[in-house]
Amino acid sequence: MFSKKKFAYFTVALVVFIFLLHSFALYYSLYWRIWWFDNVLHFLGGAWLAFVAAWFVFYSKKAKDIRLPFPVFLLVAVSFAALVGVGWEIFEFCVDFLTGKGAVAGFNQIGLQDTMGDLFFDLLGGLLAGLAFIKGFKKELKKNESKD
Repeated sequence: MFSKKKFAYFTVALVVFIFLLHSFALYYSLYWRIWWFDNVLHFLGGAWLAFVAAWFVFYSKKAKDIRLPFPVFLLVAVSFAALVGVGWEIFEFCVDFLTGKGAVAGFNQIGLQDTMGDLFFDLLGGLLAGLAFIKGFKKELKKNESKD
């Protein structure tokens, strides 16, 4: 995958890209014009969360003596994406409820189908990013072993 420093830069760049894409989508009403645009952002958000989990599990100083087996890491990455995804959906619901701008006005919560789709793409992004990280991390381990 990347060295520790490059991975950190990549993870930060991904969240900045997500923020810019989200801002662009809000400004140009892309969430309401392009039906699948929300799915892209949820997929990217789930992927970013899996990379954040990877950072803490494999690269942080506090985890240097802990090595999770890859299947357990994948479970952690997907679970973290699910947890934050559910939190985000609760946040959207609360914003709509407190502002009185629910599905009638076409804001965040259009219904259960939208919520389930959002969570599905959070999980899919987390799963695929977790798998990509594992593949890249194994490749990096082999590369480092061949240097020794």
